[in-house]
Amino acid sequence: MSLPRYIVVGFFAAVITVVLYLVMHTLVSQAAKNLGGNDDLPSIDFQKVKLEDDVRERSRRIPKKPPPPKEPPPPPKMNVQQNQQVVNNMPTPNIPNLDLGVGGNGPFLGAVGQVNMTEEGGVIPIVRIAPQYPRKALMAKIEGWVKVKFTITPSGTVSNPEVVDAKPKRIFDREAIRAILKFKFKPKVVDGVGVEQVATQTIEFELPEE
Repeated sequence: MSLPRYIVVGFFAAVITVVLYLVMHTLVSQAAKNLGGNDDLPSIDFQKVKLEDDVRERSRRIPKKPPPPKEPPPPPKMNVQQNQQVVNNMPTPNIPNLDLGVGGNGPFLGAVGQVNMTEEGGVIPIVRIAPQYPRKALMAKIEGWVKVKFTITPSGTVSNPEVVDAKPKRIFDREAIRAILKFKFKPKVVDGVGVEQVATQTIEFELPEE
């Protein structure tokens, strides 16, 4: 493109630019006049509106405590009948009457055993235990007796028991000793003080009659 053409194009562009500027300036000025002269347009006033909270007080009633539960009625009394003890058919040793060793041969306590005292004074059993019949002797149908010598302590218990004679030998000794050790006697008192005393007892083991 030659230089004259550049000059012509630049000229027309400048003219168009000036014309557009003048048109825009005219439009803006006219709009400003229209806005400034119109007093009828409403105005918007922004104000803060105070919101009142509608707070309602709610009353709460405290629930009443429930009344205490009534005491349950006492349980009815029940008549409980005691069960009768069933006595088995096991044989029990036959223990002869208790005799004094120093004064007469009459019975002393009944079916407890024969006790011969070696010194003056009587003995009074407080606790007496019958011996058990040995199983082997029961199965073999063996009868017999055991003579035991022992010491009654100042507190009434039995100590130092020993078999002095037995028939048959060593069949009933253990059960006789066990029974004697469980005996308890009223201690002998001399001048207000309990003293030891020695006694003997014979225990017979007999089978029940068929």
